[in-house]
Amino acid sequence: MIADDHTLMRRVVRQVIEQESDLEVVAEACNGHEAEVQAAQAQPDVVLMDLDMPGCDGFEATERVLACSPHSRVVIFTASQQEQHALHAIQRGAIGYITKDIEADALINAIRSAARDELCMPRALAAQILAHIRTLGLGMSQASHQHSSDMRSSMPALPALTAYKIPLRPTTESVNNSGIIRPLTEREREILHLMRLGRKNREIAKELSIAESTVHKHIQNIFEKLHARNRTEAIYLTATIVSTKL
Repeated sequence: MIADDHTLMRRVVRQVIEQESDLEVVAEACNGHEAEVQAAQAQPDVVLMDLDMPGCDGFEATERVLACSPHSRVVIFTASQQEQHALHAIQRGAIGYITKDIEADALINAIRSAARDELCMPRALAAQILAHIRTLGLGMSQASHQHSSDMRSSMPALPALTAYKIPLRPTTESVNNSGIIRPLTEREREILHLMRLGRKNREIAKELSIAESTVHKHIQNIFEKLHARNRTEAIYLTATIVSTKL
């Protein structure tokens, strides 16, 4: 679904999307209120959401769309490159933030990444947000910084437009008094390692000789402790932001 108050922009984006055989525009909206109505009816997999719309801006519309279509993935599609806007959008539930000067191929990649539950945003903007998150009192020691740097150096280089999850601010329930994210158990560390290797729940259960329902429970505990929404966010949070007492 495309939500933008400019008719020409919606038309151009629709043309780009519909050139792809595996993508279809199921609805359009010219403001936030209409986006909510259309999302409730169409239940789109991905929503391209403008920020600056009359009546109900993209931030509020994102929350409304996700309330009536929980499985949808909202990607902010805007002219703004402000770090604060991107961070606020993610905190409101958006899974991506891309700017309108994006190339057509990159736009399609962003949509597909969102459908895979991955976040897309320009590399430079992502770096700014990561730097901002590091100031939120996660309690990283000098050794933690070094370990995190070592892990980053072993990861493949990211493209200019990259697909990955940005971790949100931890809640008070997910951190202890010193500001460190609560440590994972040995079993949770094992499961997180297998998640990094791309293992599915069934594969993890088989490898560890435990029930798939037990794997699911451990993963939910990992998400809660890291304040992560899904696997990608948990992996990148532990690999690129926090290397504390896992």
